[in-house]
Order: sequence, then C-alpha cells, then structure tokens
Amino acid sequence: MEASAEMQRIAAKLMWWQEPSVSLARPARFVMQVMTLGTWRDVQLVGEAYGWEAFRDALVHADPGVFDPRSWTYWHGRFGLPVPALPRRS
Repeated sequence: MEASAEMQRIAAKLMWWQEPSVSLARPARFVMQVMTLGTWRDVQLVGEAYGWEAFRDALVHADPGVFDPRSWTYWHGRFGLPVPALPRRS
C-alpha cells in the first residue's frame, strides 16, 4: 500500500531525521510522533487514515522517550485511561 501524499508530508515534518518511507514503515512509532508533535489537523488526518484504535494501541505500548508529560496526560484522558508514569529507558 502506497502512503498518501498527506501521510508522507506529515512524516517528513515530524520525523525529519529520516525518509518518510522509513517513518511510515513503523506505523505505531509514526502515530506516537503525531500524538506528541502533530498539529490538530495532523492528528485528524492520521486518525482517519490509521483509525483511533491505532492511537490507543500506540499509547498503551508507547516507546520510552517519545511522549512528553503534557501529551501523555492528554491522550490518556482522551481515551479514559488512568495516567501511569511515562515509559523510561532502561
């Protein structure tokens, strides 16, 4: 499946250190980046493309070091989940 031009644009903007194709090959990581750094429009477009369950799954299985405290708290509240400590690198 070829990524839409919008998904490629968002990936290039939010994961500038790598090619959009690399970012989009890891959907959960891409969604986490959108949840943390994306504009509301980015969130809406990615939510429509990937589904809101992908956002919830990305949150529940978050990689350490991706979310900031504000985004972490917001998204847990949005999904009605208790807010645990941020994931930490070991």
